[in-house]
Formats: sequence, C-alpha cells, structure tokens
Amino acid sequence: MKSLFPIFILLVLASCNAPIQSTPVEATSTFIIPNFTQTLTPTIEPTFTSIPPSPTSTPIPCDPLTSDYCITEFNFLFQRPILPPDNDSVDISYPYASTQNGRRDPHHGVEFQNEFGTPVYAAGDGEVVFADTDKEVKFSQWSNFYGNLIVIKHDNNFYTLYAHLSAILVKVGDKVSAGNLIGQVGQTGGATGSHLHFEVRYGGDMYDRFSTQNPELFFIPKNGTGALLITLNTPYDRNYEYPLVITRLVDNFVYYINSYTKGFEVNPEDAVLNNLPQGDYRIAFNDQSGLNERFVKIEDGKLTVVVFEVK
Repeated sequence: MKSLFPIFILLVLASCNAPIQSTPVEATSTFIIPNFTQTLTPTIEPTFTSIPPSPTSTPIPCDPLTSDYCITEFNFLFQRPILPPDNDSVDISYPYASTQNGRRDPHHGVEFQNEFGTPVYAAGDGEVVFADTDKEVKFSQWSNFYGNLIVIKHDNNFYTLYAHLSAILVKVGDKVSAGNLIGQVGQTGGATGSHLHFEVRYGGDMYDRFSTQNPELFFIPKNGTGALLITLNTPYDRNYEYPLVITRLVDNFVYYINSYTKGFEVNPEDAVLNNLPQGDYRIAFNDQSGLNERFVKIEDGKLTVVVFEVK
C-alpha cells in the first residue's frame, strides 16, 4: 500500500465497482514544487482550489477524496530532448516502469525511437555532471548499460540522463540551457537499435536508479494537450501491472497501458500519459471486485489527477 503523503501528490481514495457518472471538477491549484526550493518529503500536500462561482465567493478546494478527479496547474519542468521534425513522441510500447508484460527488464526511463545521429537537446537549464561511457561508473545494475551517457543536474537536485548516444557534444562542467544541442542518438551500451533512452532522477545521488521519476509527468505538454496521472491505491505491498484502457470519447481512440510494475512502489503514481488531446476520457480496468470506471476531462496545459482504490 502506498504512503498517503508522497513526493508530489496526496494519495487519496475513490473507489467504484460499477460505472460512475463523474462530476467534472474544474480547478486551478498550487500543485507544484514552490520555487524549486522546498524539500520533497512525505509532508508536502498539494492545494487544489476550485474556480470561485463569483468574484466575492471563497474558493472551494477540489478534494480528491470526494471528487472523481482534479484538474490542476502543474509545474512541468522539461522540454522534450528530441525536437521536430524528428520523432519527439515517447515509445508507448515500452513506457516508464513497464516490463512489456514480463518480456523485458523494468524500464527506468522512456525511449525516443530515432535514426542514428539524430540531434539530442538539453531538456532544461543545468550543468553537465557526467559525459562519458558508463563502463567504469555504474548508473544501473550493469556496467556499460547506458553506453555514451550525459547527465545534467538541474535545480533542486533533479537530474536528466541521455543514454546510448553516438556522440557526446558537451563536457563536465558545461552550463547548458533548455534546447542546447548536447549529443546525437546512437545505440551504444545495451541498446538494441538506435534510440534515445531518457530518464529523470531526483535526489542527492544521481547514480541511484531507484530515484527515477516518470519523465512523462515532467514534459511540457504540446499545445492543445494535457497530462493524466493515475494512482491505484491497493492493499498490497508490491505493485502489479494492471492493464488500463483509456478511451478518448470524441472519436473512441484507445490507449492501452499497464500500471507500474514491481520495484516502483515508492512512486506516488502508477501511470502517467502526456500529450493527451484536451477533451473527455474514460478510464477502465478490472480488479477482484470487477470493473472500475471513471470519466475525466483533460485540459490544455494542465494535469488531471485520478485516484482509484483497488480491491
């Protein structure tokens, strides 16, 4: 069972066995890390504030304990490390914390499938703290897993990792800005085929692979899209990969993803999707009680937070 006050969000309970006709909650909030100076500890709680019905009324909190979902302003930290016209879409077949249904090792990052030599850019302002192969310095359980690797340290002990590069175009100590060219896509280390493996890590130890966060939670959504965060609060001590079906109602387009696998229990959420076109969506999955279903809204540039209690 997840702790109730994790790094970014308050884990809340909202359960259902049959279809729920949800009450949309239009909200703004301070669901951010204020000024990147506040230590991320289990005591941090987000503040959801509903839009007041009149200029003189008191804002009404959006309480995820009683609401089907909350829409919040979120401080998306990073741009994508691949820019158009190259492929800047995350490979949905092997997302963060996935095992591809047990076929692969748990994924601590996301992948951008691109041709050998595709430019790679800094996701945010920061300082290069590693720019070499990982043959001698381990960033995972294996040496030479990431191959040619760049690590950038950002404010408040956030790190971004750019792996399997064919070329490293920066050196340790370089100060970079978001959008600066830093390397090129390759297939060094343990890569199969050319692609960029990208990670976000948080904390004082950039070598700790268990400090990873889902990059899709931090990417700035494209115009006309938002992000969806799902938490499954379960009675179990370990995660199980629940198949989630997320349907865009306007055209019945379906996203099939699994919740996080074993080993990612410390993450406050269990699934994140970014760049969802704004509109209405249905989330559905099964647990021992049967069908769980929720209808939610995605808004431009905002984060929709949904929490289920799983039997």
